[in-house]
Amino acid sequence: MQRLKQLLINNGRSSQAAKNVFFSFILKGLSILISFLLVPLTIHYLNVNDYGVWLTISSILTWINFFDIGLGNGLRNKLTEAIAHHDYKLAKIYVSTTFALLLLIMASFFLIFALANYFLEWDRILNLGIEKRQLLGHMMLIIFAFFCIQFVFKIVGIILVSMQKPALNDLIVVLGNLLALVLIFILTKTTAPSLANVSYIFAGAPAIIFVLSYIFVFMGKYKYLKPSYQSVDFKYTKALAGLGVKFFIIQIAVCIVVYTSTNLLLTQLFGAQSVTVYNVAFKFFNALSMAYMIILTPFWSAATDAYAKGDHVWIKKSLNKLKLIFLLSLVATFFMVLLANKFYNLWVGDSIQVPVTLTVLVAIYTALFNWSNTFIYFINGVGKIQLQLYVTVIIAILYIPSAIYLGHRFGLNGVVFTTILSLIPTSVLMPIQCNRIFSHRAKGIWNK
Repeated sequence: MQRLKQLLINNGRSSQAAKNVFFSFILKGLSILISFLLVPLTIHYLNVNDYGVWLTISSILTWINFFDIGLGNGLRNKLTEAIAHHDYKLAKIYVSTTFALLLLIMASFFLIFALANYFLEWDRILNLGIEKRQLLGHMMLIIFAFFCIQFVFKIVGIILVSMQKPALNDLIVVLGNLLALVLIFILTKTTAPSLANVSYIFAGAPAIIFVLSYIFVFMGKYKYLKPSYQSVDFKYTKALAGLGVKFFIIQIAVCIVVYTSTNLLLTQLFGAQSVTVYNVAFKFFNALSMAYMIILTPFWSAATDAYAKGDHVWIKKSLNKLKLIFLLSLVATFFMVLLANKFYNLWVGDSIQVPVTLTVLVAIYTALFNWSNTFIYFINGVGKIQLQLYVTVIIAILYIPSAIYLGHRFGLNGVVFTTILSLIPTSVLMPIQCNRIFSHRAKGIWNK
């Protein structure tokens, strides 16, 4: 950790990033530990199949987190710029307007979902028996309500990240996970297995913590940014959503079509049990991705700040250091592959068997994910995302038919291999774009 801090610290901006990295490592470490504890606890309380059903449900409902038309990322960049120029009045307008827009969006989505839910056959969507249709309908409406609440109040996390304090946002996430762990543990001791109860806890615990965090944050240091009706000004919607709409399309293309659709595809092609098998391997390697994202997260807003002030030297030095850290993550990935089977047995026992080929494929996916995000975070920070937009839309169009085809040909491994293919274009193009932007050689689409 000390070596990592030395790699990152050069000036005040880097020092702040390093402090956030240090505390985020501690908090994300706790979050990873909690998530590892939750998996066997939940599987043993339910069963392998029902746990896979919950993973699929959560993947579907996670989609709503991306229906902010990119306002979250738009606010992240605009708020950082306003604070960098000490324009606190404009900063409050950005926050208030974004909060109002998110509230309107979620109110609309909830009404639409409530109407559509009456006609949706969740038993068929989740590949379950018809006898569960009514229960699933009621359950999905309650879970969706929790997700909507979390969606709106997550603005507090965006603000903390924009203020270059992502560790505080990580603390909120940890508290939500911890509350879920405690409540699930209580369930295992007091009730019979219930998919509905588990779903309510996983969806409700984070929502409750975000609401409480919203109250706490805006009563303290950031009171001057507290959303108010008087500061709502919808004429700034274009400023927030102009860049934000591009982020939104990228989120829809990558996060929804590629990432969150994987569990649904697996459920439809091979049943809910395959979702559990895949997610055991995915959660294991995702611990490394989470650790890597801890390092990257402060650099999004820091890059926005540096680019606004013309400090390209800092950006290039930071990128070079992050490349070294990525090489260390590759070494860690290799050893994780070697130790994977032993870890699976200790973690979830012998009730779930993860094939070696699946482990290797998820490891390759993890390495490509970390590599591409090294550059994407800087590109997002400076707002030059037109190329990324085009690439991700093409990937999204090709992903689902490719995953279905390869899934039929090669089974579960075929679907996972498709996720690897989806990362190759950005893994190649984003480093080239970064180099051109920060060497003042970017022209045309490379500079938009």
